Amino acid sequence: MVRIEEAQAVAAAASDLPGGPITPGVYDLTRAVRIGQATGWQGVRSVALEVTEGAEGVVFQWAGAPESGEVDRWTARFTDTPSPRVSFTCGRIGDVDADFTASASALQLRITDGADGSLLMDFARRG
Repeated sequence: MVRIEEAQAVAAAASDLPGGPITPGVYDLTRAVRIGQATGWQGVRSVALEVTEGAEGVVFQWAGAPESGEVDRWTARFTDTPSPRVSFTCGRIGDVDADFTASASALQLRITDGADGSLLMDFARRG
């Protein structure tokens, strides 16, 4: 379980997430920060994110739960061309802007959440 943090909007929003190749695998949430007027999470949450790559490109399979234990699942396609976006295909609807940075063992993902906010999430790759 990870406690959701609040961030100062200016400092967190200004950080540069330069991208990079995303390594397929299963990732666990290690940190989450609400930026600006994010409407999403509060409290404590756990998340597993499976990243696969195939003919359709990069696909995210998400399973998360707050302390209450209600499981949240969704599937989305991720693209960084022409700019990073997450396009939900199951469990949620629509597209959101995204920024990311990736290494062989970690993924940092910032997605739009609400009109004036975003969620910054750090994930560590299993194994």
